[in-house]
Amino acid sequence: MLKDKITRYVADNESLFLIEKKYAVKQGLIEENKEIKSKDWSFPVIERCLKETEEVIKVESESFMNEPVSYFTKNSDEFLYVESNGLDTIGVDGIAIEMDDVFETITVLFGLKVQKKWGTFLKDYLAANVGLKTYSAMFSDQDGLWDVNIPLDQLEGFQKDMAIKDAMDLAYRFIFNLLEAIEAAN
Repeated sequence: MLKDKITRYVADNESLFLIEKKYAVKQGLIEENKEIKSKDWSFPVIERCLKETEEVIKVESESFMNEPVSYFTKNSDEFLYVESNGLDTIGVDGIAIEMDDVFETITVLFGLKVQKKWGTFLKDYLAANVGLKTYSAMFSDQDGLWDVNIPLDQLEGFQKDMAIKDAMDLAYRFIFNLLEAIEAAN
């Protein structure tokens, strides 16, 4: 899973996010002091959509990712759908960010490519790290993905005035750590 992808990135001398570099060091794939280019986020797809119809309101430029994540508290009828090549490492095609009207939390939704057999582990991890009643995870036999919804504001480091891009990075690190825990339990 992660180890194969990070091993390939290291072999191809690709840039890494800081969490990926730390993982590579921990796995003995690189020396701690090895110079590695830092990977930057890029978002080829940024779409603001209406929650009710999923209709695209506007395709945004990358500058929209600098808006504060609190944007969604003021625009609770919208969600943001983004894709990034940076998500390839964790096997996520895209992430949606929105305000959950029921719990009044800013949430991220994504499809996670993890086998169905990891359901108990996945749910236990989410319950321990974001709270029992604040997440959802359901396996879709149709596409073979876990449909996961977690509250961003339950993640360590969350700030309501942080940029959307930074909130994406926070979600990425959470998913990366989840996958690392699954890999360690395997």
